[in-house]
Amino acid sequence: MYKKIKSQAEFWSFVAPIFIPFIIFYIIPVCMSIFYSFFEWNGISSSMKFIGIDNYKELFMNDSNYFQSLGFSLRFAVLSVVLTNVFAILTAIWVSSKLKVANLMRACFFMPNIICAIVVGFLWKFVFNQLTSTLFSMTQFDVFKMKILASSGGAFLAILVVSLWQAIGYNMIIYVAGLSTIDETLYESAAIDGAGAVAKFFKITLPMLMPSITICLFNTTAQAFRLFDINITLTNGAPGRSTMGLALDIYNTAFTQNRMGYGSAKAVILLIIVMVITVIQLSYTKKREVQI
Repeated sequence: MYKKIKSQAEFWSFVAPIFIPFIIFYIIPVCMSIFYSFFEWNGISSSMKFIGIDNYKELFMNDSNYFQSLGFSLRFAVLSVVLTNVFAILTAIWVSSKLKVANLMRACFFMPNIICAIVVGFLWKFVFNQLTSTLFSMTQFDVFKMKILASSGGAFLAILVVSLWQAIGYNMIIYVAGLSTIDETLYESAAIDGAGAVAKFFKITLPMLMPSITICLFNTTAQAFRLFDINITLTNGAPGRSTMGLALDIYNTAFTQNRMGYGSAKAVILLIIVMVITVIQLSYTKKREVQI
C-alpha cells in the first residue's frame, strides 16, 4: 500500500506542474467559450441573455466576413504547413551534415523563434515599408518601389514569408532530433546497393522521420490557424479584410465590437475545424509510422 501511494505521489509530482496549468489555461477557457457562445453578452456586463443557438445561426447565415477569414486561414494554413515542413526538413539535413559551422547555423535558424511575434511583426513591417523605400532611393531599382503591404496578394505573401522565417527554426530542431535517431548503417547499406542521395532521402530519411513529421504537422497546423500576433502587427487584416485571419476576426468581434458571446461562437467553430483537420492529419501520419 505504501509503495503504491509513493508511486502515485511521484507520478503526480511530475505530471501536476504541467497538468494543472493545462486545465486552468486551456480546458477551462474552452469550456467557458462553449458556455458563453449560447448567450448575448458584451464581455463586461454582469447580466447575460440566453439566446440558444442564435449566435451560430447568425454565423452561418449572415456573416460573410467570417467565411472570408476562413478562406484566408485555409489558404495560409496549406502553404504555411507545407513550406514550413519542407524547408525545416531540408535545413535539418543541412545542419546535421559534418560542417564546421553546423552549430552556428542551427543557432542562426532557431534565433527568430526566440523573438516575440509582436516584435517580429513590427520589425518586418519596417522592412517592407521603410527599408524598401530607402533602398529604392539609393538604387532606383523598381523591385524596391513596390508597396508590398498595399495589395492583398503582397500582404498575404508578406505574412507567409514572416511566418516561415520564424517557424522553420523551431521545427528544424525537431527534425534534427529525428535525424539523430536514424541508424547510419542504413545509409551505408543503401550506398553499397548503389542508391544515390535522392533515393536515400525518399527510401530511408523520409520514412524514418515520420514520427517527427507527425509532431511538426500538428504544431504547424495549430499555429497556422491561430495566427494572430504577426497578423495584427503586420497588416491588421488590411488591405480591407483580405488578410484577416480567423483569430484576428474573433478578437475584433469579442473585444472591439464587444460581442463576447458571438465571438465565443466563432471560436468554438474554429476549434471544431482545427480538431477535424488535425484528427485526419494525425490518423494518416500514424498509419505511415506503422508502415515504417
